[in-house]
Amino acid sequence: MIKISVIIPCYNVSLFIDRCMESLEKQTIGMSSLEIILINDASKDATLGKLLLWEMKYPDNICVIPLEKNVMQGAARNIALNYCHGEYIAYLDADDWLVPSALDKVYRAAKKNRAEIVNYLSKKVYGDPANDDPSTRSGKKDRMIVINSNEERLHYFAHGDAPLLRGCWDKLFLREFVMDLDLKFAEGVFDEESLFTTPAYLHMTRLYELNEYLHRYFQNSISSTYNLMIDLKRRDDNAKTWLATYEELKRMGDLEEQHELIEWFFVINYYIRSFIFAESRGIKYDVETVNAMQETVHQLFPDYRKNKTLMEMKLYKKALGLVDLEVNESNIDEYNEKWLEICRENQGGI
Repeated sequence: MIKISVIIPCYNVSLFIDRCMESLEKQTIGMSSLEIILINDASKDATLGKLLLWEMKYPDNICVIPLEKNVMQGAARNIALNYCHGEYIAYLDADDWLVPSALDKVYRAAKKNRAEIVNYLSKKVYGDPANDDPSTRSGKKDRMIVINSNEERLHYFAHGDAPLLRGCWDKLFLREFVMDLDLKFAEGVFDEESLFTTPAYLHMTRLYELNEYLHRYFQNSISSTYNLMIDLKRRDDNAKTWLATYEELKRMGDLEEQHELIEWFFVINYYIRSFIFAESRGIKYDVETVNAMQETVHQLFPDYRKNKTLMEMKLYKKALGLVDLEVNESNIDEYNEKWLEICRENQGGI
């Protein structure tokens, strides 16, 4: 039986993919329990050749999907979902890796607790992976979260010290849960994951928090020029993904049933986090874009300042004050500087 399908989108990762795959080969759960789906997203380097070698080594457990046209991570992950047969689904980026016990631990936690999602922890790694600290335990205890109502869900996110981030690569998902909700990633953008994870958060009833650092998030030291080019391209992608997420939640009927939580999610993620991302990377916003984003917030959630859950959070107080600030050519520089101050005060972590 295939216990876990691991989905890995691959684009020009010939320098990293062997390390990633070796970490899966060493999983204590055993390769026979895994189905690894490698999507070659029209790579221009030696990636495809390396993927095919891994498929030859494990033909029963590795499937390579070669794409002729680059579609970016969101679409690549969506394509891979059609090939999944595992009981659970895990996502992994090709330059990251897992500690040897990771998949065995998350699978056991999922089965024992009948969890739709298992959330585990990720540790950033800088430099040589050989110098990585192998320890996995955090200071927090594992816990099972059972959500029986929208009120309990709101309380969990607002007051329950929820660890969930928008990423998909530090979680295990029950495949049946994913398929029943028809979860999909945003396509054609860099920040694609919120469209997948947010509906999952709004429909999960059993979540297990496994507070161990089982995932390693490699900080790739590509040239600063290249990074800046990528950041400039993706400046508005988070906002685009959250507009798509809003439409999806509306289609699913969640907007009316879980309005307060969605309103909170949207204002924080669509507006505040978009500016935090840009300003923490030295990217400025123009008047036209700021005004358009402010108008969108007011159109979709005109009464957001009546949202007690949102307004009572001190962490966002200064940032929320910028949503209604009139912005024009005379104060746009000051407006961007205010976001930079917020980044410095919170180290980009709000």
